[in-house]
Amino acid sequence: MEEVKEPEEVKQTFVEHLLELRGCLFRAFIGWSVFAILSYILSPKIIQVFLYPLFKAIPKENTIYFRTFPEVFATYLKLSIIMGFIFGSPYIFYQLWQFVAPGLYPHEQRWVKSAVFLTCFSFLIGDLVAYFLFLPYFLRFLYSFGERFLVFKPFLTEYINFVLKFFIFAGTIFQLPAFLLLLSKLEIVSLEQLVRFRPYAIILAFVIAAVVTGGGDPLTQILIALPLTLLYEVGIILVRTTQIKPKRR
Repeated sequence: MEEVKEPEEVKQTFVEHLLELRGCLFRAFIGWSVFAILSYILSPKIIQVFLYPLFKAIPKENTIYFRTFPEVFATYLKLSIIMGFIFGSPYIFYQLWQFVAPGLYPHEQRWVKSAVFLTCFSFLIGDLVAYFLFLPYFLRFLYSFGERFLVFKPFLTEYINFVLKFFIFAGTIFQLPAFLLLLSKLEIVSLEQLVRFRPYAIILAFVIAAVVTGGGDPLTQILIALPLTLLYEVGIILVRTTQIKPKRR
């Protein structure tokens, strides 16, 4: 017979879990703070890295403006907090994993670890592709609407906010393979359904590219649609390779 726990024991176990959670969150916050401080120290260099796609897309622009005295300082703080989380995310997620892992079965631990790694890796790859390939073309495309009759003045806060949102969007799009794998593991879709939907996925990718670019430059549309199509194929490959085959009797 199973031993029935006394209310005091249950309460003590619950308190221990809360203390353990508090410790993990505190260590994660300390890690985030350390990386945020380092990011603040490196903020001028990070901003220069962010400005590179702008100056590449619009070569005649080599100046960035600000309106108020506190604007640059506030931008440094915001950038350091966000970049501190990004740089420190492996340590932050490790601390959260330390709290969650003991309550999972071995096969669940394996899938969660794989999902966390795949998500972080996909987000990083998406941001790198966006930075080196998509962002300069996209900036140039948006600039082309007003370059003939308007004067462009890039302001620091607006530009940094735009780039951060663009990176978040790109990183989210690159989660498509992990999302398809999750749908498969939850038995919402099957491998056969994903394969049958492939032609529609390709058409949908070009529709999304046309909407994003406003139906403009065909080359830019292809540069956006092609990675979306490849990501869908990567998702199919992941589902196929992780599919559990039934055991023969």
